[in-house]
Amino acid sequence: MMEKLTPTQTKLVRAIHMLSACLWGGGAFSMVLLHSMFTPVSGEALFGRDICLKIIDQYVVTAGAIGCLVSGLIFALKSNWGFFKFKWLIVKWAVNIGFIVFGFLFYMPWLEQMSELSGNAKEMILQTPEYLRSQMLNEITAAALFGCLLLVVWISIFKPWGRTSIKF
Repeated sequence: MMEKLTPTQTKLVRAIHMLSACLWGGGAFSMVLLHSMFTPVSGEALFGRDICLKIIDQYVVTAGAIGCLVSGLIFALKSNWGFFKFKWLIVKWAVNIGFIVFGFLFYMPWLEQMSELSGNAKEMILQTPEYLRSQMLNEITAAALFGCLLLVVWISIFKPWGRTSIKF
């Protein structure tokens, strides 16, 4: 059996987990704001916005998501929480892993495509179906993902569902 975390180690891992959640949530909220409150007036401004979205996602959101995953793994392995003892914890695992997989498979490629297209075509890009599709998918999922992050925070605070019968 693995050694449990000391109280000081628990506080350190909790701090890392909370800071990672702040990065993830703050980055996601920043992306929603960039999508909804910034209307580019030129091709260069559009390209700049797309690059900002890509950088925030790659370095802030991804770092936060990975930080939450790693610190959650440490908690699961080295504390009494485990992986599947509580229904609310299972939901958090599913959401965290789902976000990471969805981000790498879909969201990041959409951002990459948007910045590539806006960097190449500049002024006329908002008239191409390919760009508009990527932008629409990105905007919808950015808002939905941020909403899901708020749900995860709510679950973390209120722990709404009880124990499972799973002993892992």
